[in-house]
Amino acid sequence: MKKKASLNEQYYLYNFMSTMTEKSDSIINYVLAVYFLLGIALAFKYDTWEIGAGVGTLNLLAYYSAKIFIKNSRFYQYVLSVVLAIFMAQYIYQMHGLFEMHFTVFIASTILIIYQNWKLQIPLTLLVIGHHVVLAYMQNFIFNDPKGIQLYFSQVNFDFETLIIHIVLAVVVFLLNGYWAYYFKEHSQNHISKISDEYELENMKLASAKYSSLSATKEYNDFIHRTTLDLKLPLSSVLKLIDVSKGHTDNDKLLNYLDMMRDSAKKIDDLVNDIHVKSINSRTSK
Repeated sequence: MKKKASLNEQYYLYNFMSTMTEKSDSIINYVLAVYFLLGIALAFKYDTWEIGAGVGTLNLLAYYSAKIFIKNSRFYQYVLSVVLAIFMAQYIYQMHGLFEMHFTVFIASTILIIYQNWKLQIPLTLLVIGHHVVLAYMQNFIFNDPKGIQLYFSQVNFDFETLIIHIVLAVVVFLLNGYWAYYFKEHSQNHISKISDEYELENMKLASAKYSSLSATKEYNDFIHRTTLDLKLPLSSVLKLIDVSKGHTDNDKLLNYLDMMRDSAKKIDDLVNDIHVKSINSRTSK
């Protein structure tokens, strides 16, 4: 059972997917430009300028309108899936049913993998199947007069058997691309989860090290505080003893020695007092 993502993991995953979506959108801008220009280029063959420019422009308007007006939603990605399928139908018509134009939908399906959303293959699949079934039927049973109106769906004989094989192979490609989109997303989530776990573990180690450091510092300050207290009393006693001794002698040489001893003891006492004050400040600042 997959564990619930932590808040950090959700944050990292959201940022990663947002970044990937932005990069994917940038790539799609170039892809749509190429698709539109290809429609214009194909118009030279059979003078299909209205289709190349008209349908191509409507496709771009549909995609960018969905992206601009329906913000904070993935709806525009599903519109993109439909738009790419329509571009395929446009190319097929522009080239008067050239069979190779059907392959452009496989390129579209592969491009959609960059969003790491397998569901984007669904609109593409449904539109391709519907397009092929309806137009194959119309070409074979309605617009089947060679001298009449031409449908321009396929230049080869597109009977029922060909239709089934064509659809099955297309669906297999869509399923595979959908699987890869799903796989890449799962791989990304697992990678982010691993990074998040490692990051949290490092934070725990740092917190533990900081706690240990603080504990060690506290113990050290407590030791210094106790030691200075232990030293203050005997030093005070030594100073008093020296003062008393000086009052019981008038030997200049001995008095000189006592003064030297008092100076040394006073310096030590001052140092102990200074350390004691600093230890108190360190204890109260924590």
